[in-house]
Amino acid sequence: MLKNLVILLLVGGVSVACSKKSTPAKTTAKVPDKGAVKVPDIIKDPVSVFTKDGFESNKDFIIQKIQKADTTGNGIVARTSIYNYTSPVFKLYKKNAYQPFWTNQSRVEEAINVLKASQYEGLNPQDYNYKVIESTYNTYKEDNKIDEEEALDIELMLTASMYKYTNHLYFGKLDPVAIYPEWNYQRPSKDLITDSLLVIYFNKNIDQIPVRFRPQIAFYASLQTALINADSLEANGFTSKEIPYIGKKLVKGDTSFVILEVKKRLQATTEYSFNELNNVFDEQLFQSVKIFQEHVGLHGTGVIDKTTLAKLNYTPAQIRNTIRANMERCRWFSNELPNEYILVNIPDYTLSHFKNGKVIYNETVIVGKQLNQTPVFQATISNVEFNPYWTVPRSIAVKEILPSLKKDPQYLEKHNMFLMEGDKEIASPPSFAGYSDSYFPFTIKEKPGPKNSLGQVKFSFPNPYSIYMHDTPAKYLFDNDVRSYSHGCIRLHNPLKFADHLLSQQGVTEKRIDEIVQSEKNYVMALETKMPIMISYFTCYTKKGDNRLYFFYDVYDSDKKIIEGLKK
Repeated sequence: MLKNLVILLLVGGVSVACSKKSTPAKTTAKVPDKGAVKVPDIIKDPVSVFTKDGFESNKDFIIQKIQKADTTGNGIVARTSIYNYTSPVFKLYKKNAYQPFWTNQSRVEEAINVLKASQYEGLNPQDYNYKVIESTYNTYKEDNKIDEEEALDIELMLTASMYKYTNHLYFGKLDPVAIYPEWNYQRPSKDLITDSLLVIYFNKNIDQIPVRFRPQIAFYASLQTALINADSLEANGFTSKEIPYIGKKLVKGDTSFVILEVKKRLQATTEYSFNELNNVFDEQLFQSVKIFQEHVGLHGTGVIDKTTLAKLNYTPAQIRNTIRANMERCRWFSNELPNEYILVNIPDYTLSHFKNGKVIYNETVIVGKQLNQTPVFQATISNVEFNPYWTVPRSIAVKEILPSLKKDPQYLEKHNMFLMEGDKEIASPPSFAGYSDSYFPFTIKEKPGPKNSLGQVKFSFPNPYSIYMHDTPAKYLFDNDVRSYSHGCIRLHNPLKFADHLLSQQGVTEKRIDEIVQSEKNYVMALETKMPIMISYFTCYTKKGDNRLYFFYDVYDSDKKIIEGLKK
């Protein structure tokens, strides 16, 4: 299975067609309003086929069962399960004065339809006893009758399932800390889903439950549309047949059977069209490949290389799983975001400054490698440090630098570093032969300078993980599509520009920043207004304000963990 959890912009609800002038014409689909995404109907049979509604006729029996359970404190016993007296389900019935919620067949059908449509929220209908409920209900439809125990069973199962579904929809099925141990974001408040609120929706607004309780994050509707569209890929001719890499890059002007397969694959998404489906690498394909690459996290070169083919070979099942994983991530966030904040998205290798819902600054970044992952958490940027000292993390000091110190006593001097013991600098470093990773009572620091590992500027946001953002002398690494090279900290491509962007709001000029940097002296400047920073992990989302979904490489393989959790 390919690791590249990226996809065709293809299913994102965006149309990109190639015109006869050999230039792809871009059109942007309008993102549906909250709750406006149309999902397919599940139950097609009209209610009028039934001569007698068994749910209405068994209503009194159900009420008696619930009241008796309240009197005895024994809970409610049905065929498929026992509902404890203290269970959330029982509390809902007490709040509803012991009245059943699913009092006629039309309401039962509506509830079943809502549960089945949970698949379009990226959830699994089987988590909500869908097959058992559907099977019992289908028997009722075939026989045109239902006995008391069956009616009670469907009543209780539907209530339990709707309660569970509502909670999954609002809070997420999984605990984000199980995926990202450092997660400290504000979660949706459990106080917002009260028994009273659920009773109102269960009684009168069943079809509005997804609208009311799904995430309010703007691009969730785009994810939902993409998930629905992904189901139609095979019908449009999209196959899982792998397009082979023939050992060389293909460029405009080339001919190859691979080129024909690429055109077919792109056209099957309905997002691209070509005047001629042939094996010639023409201008239309060149422009289309560039757009495709930009939307799957690659540089838009227009060259069909091995990496581009890997993205094109993404299967419909992988597409759906990527979307589902990111829909689950949306459910972990509170619907209230600050008016202004910095967002770093790890798989996208980008930093964005949001203000009043709009992006006012963008920056490319480098993040932690697989063995030193950048954690997912939120904090507050407190200051900007120019010409910073670098305090070498202990793990790097003992595992990477100490072996070099044992071989070369001049290592520290050669690398513009010095040794600290406590708060005192050691003028004459000792012999390091007797020290090890378990006994090294020193701190190593690197002096400010053009070759400093942190570069010319550092952005601090206090956190328990020693993570911060900084400059880097290794600018060439930003030319790569995959930019996970650090020990966990975040490196910025244009950090001085970002510093100017932040500090200009408090009157600091670009000239003043340049003077400080040129002095090569350490200088810390506090932010007058602290800036929230959110380090996130989305492998697909909308960006650039064009309402399109962009898909990125799952650098830490966390989509897989989420999908496995959703399957359990």
